[in-house]
Amino acid sequence: MLPLFTHPAALARPPALLAVVLFVAASTPAFAQAHIVGTVKDTSDRPIKGATITAENPNAAPSTYTTTTDRKGRFAFLAMRSGQWTFTIRAPGFQTERRAAIGAVGLNPAIEVVLEAAELERRVVSALAGVDLPDLQRRLDEAAALADAGKIDEAIEHYKEIGARTPALSSVHLQLAWLYERKGDTQAAATEYQTLLKAEPDNAKGRAGLERLAGGLRRP
Repeated sequence: MLPLFTHPAALARPPALLAVVLFVAASTPAFAQAHIVGTVKDTSDRPIKGATITAENPNAAPSTYTTTTDRKGRFAFLAMRSGQWTFTIRAPGFQTERRAAIGAVGLNPAIEVVLEAAELERRVVSALAGVDLPDLQRRLDEAAALADAGKIDEAIEHYKEIGARTPALSSVHLQLAWLYERKGDTQAAATEYQTLLKAEPDNAKGRAGLERLAGGLRRP
């Protein structure tokens, strides 16, 4: 079943009344309603699950609706006001896409969206070309299992080995920074955060980690 937006008028009503609310809205002649469906895929024609689609129309009330894609990359907006809508499509690791469409009364032609990988994602994919990805995933899982089991030193050695063998995988430095923080080695943690930020200057977790450490170091 396609995920549907939650109509604001239904928020104050019990969930059991949702179907009734939608039926009444659909049968009210005062509303010229449009139904818009679509799909979101990547450049390899694979569906993107969990992409967020926001529909905006300043001349409508409500003026904003939001929904997400299902596992097949499908989404749907039902019982919208007809008019000029702008759709913003976002998904982690992909560039944001915007589409303008006129929602006419009734079912409209499907919107087919293809999202391109974000610049960082493209660099990582390119840098990982030729890497044995199943083996890399196995080693990452082993390192994570050691960390979960509280074997911090062993987990650190695993992540350091992964980082040495796969330098393009900058996220390893974030894992190492967290592990060093757990050990109380703030200097080593700061070094890992700094290494991460050299590769990813906009990494919010890396910046937050450095700020957290700086605040701790300033305390008496």
